[in-house]
Amino acid sequence: MNVAFFTYPAAFQNVGGGEVLLLKMKEYLERRGVTVDLFDIWKGRIERYDLLHVFGSVKDCLGLMQVANRRSVKVAITPLLWSDIRRAIFTEGSIKTKGEFVARHLAKVLFPAFPSSRRKMLLSSDLIFPNSEIEKKQIARLFAVPEEKMSVVYNGVDERFLNADAELFRQRFGAKPFVLSVGRIEPRKNQLNLIRAVKRLGGMRLVLIGSPVSEYPEYDVQCRREGEGFTTFVPTIPHDDPLLESAYAACSLFVLQGWFETPGLVALEAALAGATVIVTRGGSTVEYFADMADYLDPASPVQMSELIRRNLDSVSSERKNELKMRILDRYTWDRAAEKTLQAYQTCVTSPTEK
Repeated sequence: MNVAFFTYPAAFQNVGGGEVLLLKMKEYLERRGVTVDLFDIWKGRIERYDLLHVFGSVKDCLGLMQVANRRSVKVAITPLLWSDIRRAIFTEGSIKTKGEFVARHLAKVLFPAFPSSRRKMLLSSDLIFPNSEIEKKQIARLFAVPEEKMSVVYNGVDERFLNADAELFRQRFGAKPFVLSVGRIEPRKNQLNLIRAVKRLGGMRLVLIGSPVSEYPEYDVQCRREGEGFTTFVPTIPHDDPLLESAYAACSLFVLQGWFETPGLVALEAALAGATVIVTRGGSTVEYFADMADYLDPASPVQMSELIRRNLDSVSSERKNELKMRILDRYTWDRAAEKTLQAYQTCVTSPTEK
């Protein structure tokens, strides 16, 4: 089977979980004998492939999807999609920006069949890969897309994180206890509220691994200003760098504080490395972490601070081990690739129905 992977042009300018997912899926599908190309917009010919797999639901990808439709090439999409009105109300931005987001969300709730580029992308796909049952139901509800087109494929984790060694990070950044968060510095990731939460604890060090997103320079400045004196800002560490897994193993607590996550690869990686994790309620996190992690309110630094304090003071090794076993059993890249390939095989041999 020959598969073309595609995403929007700016995706790898700010590498995050979606880009890691794309590359890991390529790696593990190739281990199963699938030929996977990163589609070359200059030289590639879409009709040479059995299937086009798009990552992300950004409208820049729609044109190629429609070309694939016209040339009878099957199309799959991993939409990485979440819409939540609380994000619009509480996140950074002007009143106008917030109002526009709320209006778009309400339009989807009230009129799910209303035309939009995202709905066109979903309807142009033969196969949709939500990362959870929660995301699947939201897509069906907000975009009037039949659930029969969807196949849930859970995100995965590299098993190498299980053997993480804390010493490498401690030698580089010191052995003082710290709270850790990993992700691009941007409003959606909500580092500012985490900084405010840790500041309330007094004396606790915070480490933020991730580079600022160029679209939000003011947000980065504000984070650095409010985190001065107790926050260490570390630029993005490549996913295959042992320093990343070492940071997970070295931290006293890992926090996933974004407005929404589907579900946040970094929290799965940190948990597998042995960290205690607390995660946002936004998105599909509860489907992954069940009752093996505590859930924070991303809008409340006060609640977040109390949750951090409680998890720093009292850590259940039994719960941490249960979460490790849950991840190894359900959320590995090999399992994700197996499920994806099964869906591919069914899709390419079935009649096209849009």
